[in-house]
Amino acid sequence: MCAGFVMREVGAYNYDDLGILIASVVLIMSGPPVYAAINYMILSRVLFYMPYISPMHPGRVITTFLAIDGIVEILIGQGASRMANSSESDAFREVGANLVKSALIIQAVMFLLFIWLAAHFHRKAAKEGILPRNIRTVLIVLYTSSAIVTIRCIYRIVEFFEGWTGTLYTNEPYFWVFDAALMFVNTLILNIWHPGRRLPPSNKTYLAKDGVTELRGPGWKDKRNFLVTLIDPFDLVGLFQGVDKKTAFWNMSPEELDALEQESRQKKIERANRPRQAWQKIIDPLHVFGHSGGLARWFKKMERPHQRVSATRVTEGGATEDATKQNGNGHAKQETV
Repeated sequence: MCAGFVMREVGAYNYDDLGILIASVVLIMSGPPVYAAINYMILSRVLFYMPYISPMHPGRVITTFLAIDGIVEILIGQGASRMANSSESDAFREVGANLVKSALIIQAVMFLLFIWLAAHFHRKAAKEGILPRNIRTVLIVLYTSSAIVTIRCIYRIVEFFEGWTGTLYTNEPYFWVFDAALMFVNTLILNIWHPGRRLPPSNKTYLAKDGVTELRGPGWKDKRNFLVTLIDPFDLVGLFQGVDKKTAFWNMSPEELDALEQESRQKKIERANRPRQAWQKIIDPLHVFGHSGGLARWFKKMERPHQRVSATRVTEGGATEDATKQNGNGHAKQETV
């Protein structure tokens, strides 16, 4: 979007350059769907953090919504480039406008479904009495960002249905209010109340059902094929067969979780110690990818170990009580008296 505004400013002084015009329109139009993708990832991380309340597998939020978002990006890019190409016929440009209209309508519908999914989780968490302050803040940011993107999307739908001679398209203030200013506010909100400061760095860390203690589990994995997850995001087959119940690690004891962690760690060591194949050395000579590659080592450094907090406080009568507290981010901490 920054590059789009730069190209728009350059185009104001070079209005005969068709390439600059097309570039500015495509870049500005392609920016907001990326914000939608950010919101999908945020909700996915929240569901990973509280998996026992999740209405669907957290990973499927990304595979489903991002796949559709990718289609929207392609339609917007193709449509905006056709629409801005004034050297082509009106029919050619009309096809581009129709592509953008279709993409924006798809995006608006998907975003309404996404907001419903987040609200369903929010209502369920509140009903269960498990809604710490950090998650409430993240959800408020998510709703606000989603509302901003939806308003901007509705503005664009009306603009393109009015056509190139419509009020919205021919008056610059509408663009700065309903597109530029909204996206700027969205950027400020996501940076001031950054979800990364309120969620653990690893999706293997989850909140216990007491609403305070953080535990580290094996992570909620989906071993199905990508296309299968796209076709059946809610895993109706798995629900019928009871597959998800077998992976309900949040019902395990700390000892069982430790055993799973040790087993997972051992498997990682074994994979990392395997010699690389010749074709892997050719494709990846710098050893960036793979279980022992540079990316894997970087992610390992990013993950902080989160252990179960167990603390007691001695009262005046000699009895003990739980001394686990919540810190400012809603994470568990230990208080020593």
